[in-house]
Amino acid sequence: MKAVLLGLLLFASSTHAKVFQFIYIEASEGNSSGGHVAVQLGDDVYHYQYQNALIRLFKHNVDAFRVNYQLLQNRSLHIADIEVSDTAYDDISNHFNVRFFEQRQKLKQLQALQHDQTLLQALLQWKTGKPVTSLSASETSLLLRGAGLFYSDSASGAIKKPTVECDTTNSSAEINAKVRQQLENSYGKNFLSQKITSLSQELSRLSPAENNASYSFSEHYTDTLNDLLALQTLQKAQALTSNACFQVPLPEMRLNDAEIKQARAFQQDLLRSVQSLMVSKRPDWGYALFVTLARLIVIEQSIQTRQWTFLDDTDEKAIPIPDEQLALYAEQLLKQRLGDLQRLHKAASDLSDAPSYYERRYVNLEIMANRYQQWLISEKTSELRYQSEQALPEAPLPLTRFLLTGLSAGQLEQALRLQEIASDRLIKEDSDRNAYHLLTKNCVTALFELINEAVYGQSKQILGGFIDPKLNFIPFQAFGSVRETYNVVKTREVPAYRKQELTKMYDREVDSWVYARESNVFSSSLYNHNPDDAWFVFFTDDAVLLRPLFGAINTLAATSQSVLGLLSWPFDNGKEIKIGARGVLTSLPELAFFNIRKGSYPYPIEH
Repeated sequence: MKAVLLGLLLFASSTHAKVFQFIYIEASEGNSSGGHVAVQLGDDVYHYQYQNALIRLFKHNVDAFRVNYQLLQNRSLHIADIEVSDTAYDDISNHFNVRFFEQRQKLKQLQALQHDQTLLQALLQWKTGKPVTSLSASETSLLLRGAGLFYSDSASGAIKKPTVECDTTNSSAEINAKVRQQLENSYGKNFLSQKITSLSQELSRLSPAENNASYSFSEHYTDTLNDLLALQTLQKAQALTSNACFQVPLPEMRLNDAEIKQARAFQQDLLRSVQSLMVSKRPDWGYALFVTLARLIVIEQSIQTRQWTFLDDTDEKAIPIPDEQLALYAEQLLKQRLGDLQRLHKAASDLSDAPSYYERRYVNLEIMANRYQQWLISEKTSELRYQSEQALPEAPLPLTRFLLTGLSAGQLEQALRLQEIASDRLIKEDSDRNAYHLLTKNCVTALFELINEAVYGQSKQILGGFIDPKLNFIPFQAFGSVRETYNVVKTREVPAYRKQELTKMYDREVDSWVYARESNVFSSSLYNHNPDDAWFVFFTDDAVLLRPLFGAINTLAATSQSVLGLLSWPFDNGKEIKIGARGVLTSLPELAFFNIRKGSYPYPIEH
């Protein structure tokens, strides 16, 4: 009887226990070169990273984290499962999430103040007749989302002549006539002009004093200006810009009579959406109006030409793969291209077969068309924006092209001074709290501090023991402390991409031949040189005895890169010198039998 009761108690306790993971990422060249640590709670991974002399908490999906470290950076992950009670798990998970949310709110507040300053400076320059300073790439909240669908970016040069497939003059006139007639029928003849006048007056009066922490002056100004521009687009019956849309020259993209009928029905749904947006309370309804109008126009263009026309929803921030890298991954990329073509055909077929889910399937078709379009563009540009499509086009433009204010220069100067004072105070507080220090405030110590906070000083009772952040600041040492101290029920290794593939090769081929071929960058079938990696010749992560010899050769290779970098210094701002110097630093430990470099892969293309 006692044995039965004991068994029941053990079963009950196991059903009320959960595990979270402590992850150690091996050292490698690049970020966190000495190794890294993270905590996984369910599908979320939390870790600290160095950023502008500060330590920041990051949160990633577990799959994205694995792709970044195990595949792209080619690092092995060592994982310890730590068992805690259900209640403790929830407390730890909530604490991590709250800390991340608090950090995000503080950073958002600081960013809003900085963006307010930038906007006030631009308004002051415009008001006093001075040249307006261009926006930096990081000032995304000062961009007018969707405006680039109808307004060209004059800063990029002369306005391009529309291509035949994206000359939407007639389609725009047709759609604008329908929309304006619908608005007059629903809201009166003067509705559009009155709303434009009202927004212009609101924008002129807008002042930082009227806004709060949850909705900053720059956000309010940007939304209002975007709303105004969207209505003016409608008022002027403006066509799409020359690069806002495209057609995929495939027979499957032709529309038959039944498909045109379905497209007409979808058009009516979008027209009703436009009518609703006109009285919407959401602050960013201008962006939604831009996208809805643009979709109406390209669908009208599709109907008139009987060939699908799509909005370009490419993410311009996506870094293109250059031609020399495309050549290295030619076989894998060809498979991807053929797969993307099949997915485009299927999306077109699904759209015709399921009218009840038309909008969802239309968006999917637009995404697949954008993905395949990048393959076609790559034939002309010799570079590829790999999987850079988005569900909605952003097409942002800097608001500095359309500035308007009724505030005086004196009012703007006073508001700017107040914003600078508030911003300086927050920056100092942030720096005092989160300043990075190699030994006392790094990715390891900050993570242990957060764990200790999450268990409210009850580390021994909840986790099985206490780990002092001051004594555990090296990643691999920290992992050892976790295994020895916490309630670890299981440990495992997730091999780095190259290591994983080597194991498969050793199972299929002769060991000596695999080792000889894969030990160096010249004959390796698993590694093509990544321009972000320093020059090296031999892999040393699996060559313990030969590591010093290989390390000497690798050091010589990296030194050669730095020396040759002197010649390219005027053209690359010393990039090659820096990469070569980093290579020397990661090769020298190999002389003492210690491996850091693993070789990395620039794109998540698995063999």
